Amino acid sequence: MFSKYIVKNIKEYILSKEVKEQYRKSNIFFTRERKMTFDKVVFYGLNKRGLTSKMEIEDFTKLINMVDISSPAVLKQRLKLDGKIYLDMMHNNVVDFYDKFSDEVKLINGYILTAIDGSDFEIPNTKTTRYEFNKCHEKECVARASVSNIFDILNHYIIDTIIEQYDYSERKMAEEHLKTIKSLNLKYPIIRTADRGYPCIVDIYYSIQNDDKFVYRLKKSDFKKGIQNMLTKDEMITIPYQYDRIRYLKKDYPDFYEIMEKTKEDIKVRVVKINNKYGEEIILITNLEKEKFDYDTMIEIYRLRWEIETNYHLLKESLKIETITSSFKTIIEQDVYSQMLVFNIIESFANDSIKNIDQTKYKNEVKINMNMAVGFVKKSLIIIMLENDDKKKTEMFDNLIKKIQKYIVPIKKDRHYPRNKNKKNKYSINKRKSF
Repeated sequence: MFSKYIVKNIKEYILSKEVKEQYRKSNIFFTRERKMTFDKVVFYGLNKRGLTSKMEIEDFTKLINMVDISSPAVLKQRLKLDGKIYLDMMHNNVVDFYDKFSDEVKLINGYILTAIDGSDFEIPNTKTTRYEFNKCHEKECVARASVSNIFDILNHYIIDTIIEQYDYSERKMAEEHLKTIKSLNLKYPIIRTADRGYPCIVDIYYSIQNDDKFVYRLKKSDFKKGIQNMLTKDEMITIPYQYDRIRYLKKDYPDFYEIMEKTKEDIKVRVVKINNKYGEEIILITNLEKEKFDYDTMIEIYRLRWEIETNYHLLKESLKIETITSSFKTIIEQDVYSQMLVFNIIESFANDSIKNIDQTKYKNEVKINMNMAVGFVKKSLIIIMLENDDKKKTEMFDNLIKKIQKYIVPIKKDRHYPRNKNKKNKYSINKRKSF
């Protein structure tokens, strides 16, 4: 089971001497034997529950039978840790999943189906964070960070996460995701899906040239002339060279600008028109071949893209990822990256649990109640991770899987959650719940 592997692998990674050397922010940090050693600081981040700092510390010290420690002392130790440790652990374990658990990997025609999307994350609203993330000194400003994920839709794992300043370009973050994916050398190729706002002539051109597969939803104004001339709902169109289309890209994409100016090349691309359940026309642009991905498959790919929206809902509501524990950028990164990793751990338990459920017993297909899974895994994760007796650890795993299996819900397709545009902070830094 991948859940057992990921827990074992993370523990070994955290306890590694080489890892300590790599992720401490100075070679003088974590040299003395203090209450909060390097490994305890990392485990502390994984145990985050969205409580007050004091209650977080109280829970953690009881969990590992540690002498009580003050909030300033914990903060001081946490500031010595590079939060990228959680991101790198996430990368490593996702790569291992595709490499070592290939019999469990779900693909679509040999490809990992991914979705890219960003979300505004609430962070502590202080003078420092307002300037660092919003470039604003005014008290009327509200501190927010832009977070982007590339998410494996079928296997339910976050592959990569980016944290940037508020209103940072989603397209730029999507470009960084693609670079990261390529650096990871995944066993399988990927298909990137994204909603309106992501399609860009530069990305489309290079994706076709490099055979990087994509499916993007277009705005109704995108490439309007070519789409209006379509005779069917699924055909190739030509995006003609137009200087007005590329002149704005000279500064940000000089190489692309030079290529277009020199070749004046037209771009041929597939466009698919579908209708949602409300009768609204959805226009998709892609470089997927008709022979492998027919019209019905394109409809299913677009429908599945919505999974990334529901996972942001889970991250924010169940995992309380926005309850950041400090205004220091280092801590913000730790809190976000650690919970993205925990999200993958929870999903691994859910994936292993659902395999043991007989779907034929139910009228509708069922899935694990992820809200309950979050609670069970959060309560047991560190205890299981730190248990050294293999027999006891196996019993803990089996009991946890059985608990998660008890709570299932029917799958309701095409559900939509309204986006909350409220500018007020939901989680005041000094008013978080103590339970």
